[in-house]
Amino acid sequence: MHNLHHIFKSHNFELTNETTKGLEYRHQETEDILYLLPTKEINLAVNPLSFDIDLSKSDGKIHSTALKHFPKRLNGGKQPISFGYSFKFPTEEALSDFLHTFNN
Repeated sequence: MHNLHHIFKSHNFELTNETTKGLEYRHQETEDILYLLPTKEINLAVNPLSFDIDLSKSDGKIHSTALKHFPKRLNGGKQPISFGYSFKFPTEEALSDFLHTFNN
């Protein structure tokens, strides 16, 4: 996952927290947060309340305790859990194109 750090940095995102469940990146101007999750694909979790993006193009909702700055909802358990929308990218270039939209 750290091999993608330069892409986030080039789009004004700063690494603000790291756990085994994901890397937290904060945009330096808007202070919006994204999470890079450790999967085989490049997988980002986006806050449903922060960004002005088309969530219908996401790969669906994702629930994780790693998304600590995201809203919570019930997902089959007794306690609410943080959730966001997953966006998966086949290449580093596709990730970079997606991150570019946050600077415009």
